[in-house]
Amino acid sequence: MSKILIKNGTVIDGSRGARFQADVLVEGERIVKIGKIDEAADRVIDATGKIVAPGFIDTHSHSDLRVLLEPFVEPKLRQGITTEVLGQDGISMAPLPKEYVSSWRKNLAGLDGDSDELGWDWENTDNYLKLIEKKGCTPNESYLVPHGNIRMEAMGLEARVATDEELEKMKEITRREMEAGAAGLSTGLIYIPCAYSDTREMIEICKVAAEYDRPLVIHQRSEADT
Repeated sequence: MSKILIKNGTVIDGSRGARFQADVLVEGERIVKIGKIDEAADRVIDATGKIVAPGFIDTHSHSDLRVLLEPFVEPKLRQGITTEVLGQDGISMAPLPKEYVSSWRKNLAGLDGDSDELGWDWENTDNYLKLIEKKGCTPNESYLVPHGNIRMEAMGLEARVATDEELEKMKEITRREMEAGAAGLSTGLIYIPCAYSDTREMIEICKVAAEYDRPLVIHQRSEADT
């Protein structure tokens, strides 16, 4: 198992304690020792004058499309971010039925961008996450299944309240996406088609998230006075 020794850095460990000078020894994928370390390692990094810290978590990221094109996500790594939470604001990459791809790309472009380099054929969260893995993404990626995508698959992009049958379909979709590995549920009540929903709709899909003990991450309905 390979060893990496980070020498002479200033450690800020996230515990809210004071920063301190120390060496850090990493063996495989685990930190095994912090302190004054004098032992052989496969690689030694001189961190004199630099901060050594746990990777930062970007809890609200819009790298959803970019991570498929540039898996290294260099702008995030250069800021010390090693984990991102994708699928924000109720509109993202999956689920995405084929019949709505064209309309959805236009709707999504303002938040996540657009690209003709992608096939846009993953259809659901399971396939989207597998594609991220296949591309060899560098940061850790977590995905919130978006309310707008769920609604779109269940009833299209119509500007109306969902029927009982459509609500049951939304719950089935949400359950399927949770089983695929979604870390939670997101909504953006200012964004189409989330804006067409009512309180009952939110309660019903949140019931499914609760079955899996996973959170709702919410974008407010208005950023103005209403």
